[in-house]
Amino acid sequence: MKELFQMLNDPRFHLLYGVTQRFSTGPEPQLVRLNREGFKLVEGVTKKTLVHPRMRLAVHPSPLKGDAFSPIFGRISEINERSIFVEAVEPNEEQRLAAEAVEKDKVDLLALPERGAELGKILKGLGLNTRSLGQDCKTLIINGLNPDPGVTWAEPMLLTHLDNLKAGLEVLRRLSPAEKILLAVPKEMRLHYHDIEVAHVPSQYPASVNALVVKAVTGKENPEGVGIVGLHNVWSLGRVARTGLPLIETVLTIGSFEHSGNYIVKEGSTIGELLHFANIELKNGDTLVRGGPLRGESLDRLDRSVTKGSTGVFVVEAGTIPPMQGHSPCINCGACVLICPARLSPSFLSRYAEFALHERNRAEHIECCLECGLCGYVCIARRPVLQYIRLSKHKLAQADAAAKLQELRPVPAEGAAVPEAATAAKQGGE
Repeated sequence: MKELFQMLNDPRFHLLYGVTQRFSTGPEPQLVRLNREGFKLVEGVTKKTLVHPRMRLAVHPSPLKGDAFSPIFGRISEINERSIFVEAVEPNEEQRLAAEAVEKDKVDLLALPERGAELGKILKGLGLNTRSLGQDCKTLIINGLNPDPGVTWAEPMLLTHLDNLKAGLEVLRRLSPAEKILLAVPKEMRLHYHDIEVAHVPSQYPASVNALVVKAVTGKENPEGVGIVGLHNVWSLGRVARTGLPLIETVLTIGSFEHSGNYIVKEGSTIGELLHFANIELKNGDTLVRGGPLRGESLDRLDRSVTKGSTGVFVVEAGTIPPMQGHSPCINCGACVLICPARLSPSFLSRYAEFALHERNRAEHIECCLECGLCGYVCIARRPVLQYIRLSKHKLAQADAAAKLQELRPVPAEGAAVPEAATAAKQGGE
């Protein structure tokens, strides 16, 4: 992977540091939209059900995926395959008592004896996603950099949420089998902790991409026995450890060209309510982005919402960046190849994806793509290069999953002839 890039002198490529103000509390949402893809609803949770904060609404079959909880007093207004909608209501006495019971039934994570997978089950029941927290590795690196240019919550987490970070680290040490845990921070940041080794890494984007952080800390590409987890995940772990309650919040940056701020917001808060709370006006031609400006996803509706893993909500004003054209052909300028930190050819990857030649992308090592978004940013033809690559990765993952499925054969009726293959197998077994 490359370490130096021939980049435009653009402030958007500088990972911000020096932002240390405390987080503001976000709005109390009037409508929340919770993700329920892959989740199974808890018995009794239906449309029109009255809910209270931290009431469990759905569970996921994966032991690494946290359960879903209501973040507000409300009434479920709609349930579909993808979402659970909750409208805020004035709570009645029964709802208040139920919420108070949850507050009293706190879990003291720091006092529990469980470790490893057993501790992971408890964290799942508290709404935490533990896929990255419990990685099987000897060295675990905490990525303490802001994930994208424009995102500014990492340094306040490190400097003003010390108790939260320490609690998260204590639980992380019991959850992860790692023998050594390091904290990676920007090289300009002079930070020292008495109980964790700090490594200083470059702060020029895309240095915050996980694979590049590992390279900067270890000096090796894809070293064995090394895992990495985001600071955002450690903050969430510390939040649960300190409160003893299920996780229903996330931290994100809400920003535009003129405004930027860090907020603790309720999971499921809609983008429209967040922009209104931050006094950001969306105008015709602006692009709404959930996530970072370079790696995030553009949205078409204000009733989309944020999840526990959301890192930001941004408005990219019309005219600041030329719009992408999905039908625009590649002109073979090579800009994306020069800028790619993984030494891939995004032009080939995107063209194969565009024409559904996804299997060809295996030979082009598409799995090595870091999804940093630089290819699409420098594309002169304004092609959605990253989006094409993500599409191809998704299609290949679907094909791999389908290949693992065993072929289903009908069970013959009683007295019916047994297929020759089955007869041969039976005779071979005898």
